[in-house]
Amino acid sequence: MGRGDEEGIAGTSASREYERRKAAREERVKGRLGGFLGGVVLAISDDPASTRAWARGAIGERKLAQALAGVPGIRVLHDRQVPGTRGNIDHLIVSEAGIFVVDAKLYQGEIRVRDVGGLFKSDHRLYVGMRDCSHLATNMGWQVDAVLRALHAAGLDPTPPVTPVLCFVDGEWPLLFPAEEYHGVRLEGKRSIKKLLTRGQLLASDSVDGIYRRLAAAFPAK
Repeated sequence: MGRGDEEGIAGTSASREYERRKAAREERVKGRLGGFLGGVVLAISDDPASTRAWARGAIGERKLAQALAGVPGIRVLHDRQVPGTRGNIDHLIVSEAGIFVVDAKLYQGEIRVRDVGGLFKSDHRLYVGMRDCSHLATNMGWQVDAVLRALHAAGLDPTPPVTPVLCFVDGEWPLLFPAEEYHGVRLEGKRSIKKLLTRGQLLASDSVDGIYRRLAAAFPAK
């Protein structure tokens, strides 16, 4: 297996799900209306937002993969299957700075952490534009747990720290005091994530490749 094959291809599973949903809709519409009229309806109507989201997800993952290509000192695994689940991890990255679980998002709008609580109780929420995206950080938990279990099963003791990252590849950031994290999840853009992945040293340089290969085996490409 070549290094490119081991790394996987960013956005593969999201593209596959988009095509599956698109084909299923076409089949339903043509089944109800017939081939000709169904084709006309499909030509003048858009896919549902839930279907288009998968296409945007694939684009976001590919944009991040392109941004990370050539960054020295990092090893990247794209679009990894999590055994025993239907989920995937967009990007797994190993460098001397640590191990990172990265979820790429192609969302438009300014990224802010807002306190929407009342006078006596804080309630900090993650917003992208006017959209409450707090659930994105919550969704990182099971991915981090899966990686920690894999590292433990590989016999790494002590288990290296794993950092969850939400990377908003086309997001906008406030000029003053941009949020750096939300509930323990790093908030990054295409440029800032490069600094996160290459600053400091938590792992010995000779251990990076071994951890990378253990993770590649534990989380196969989708």
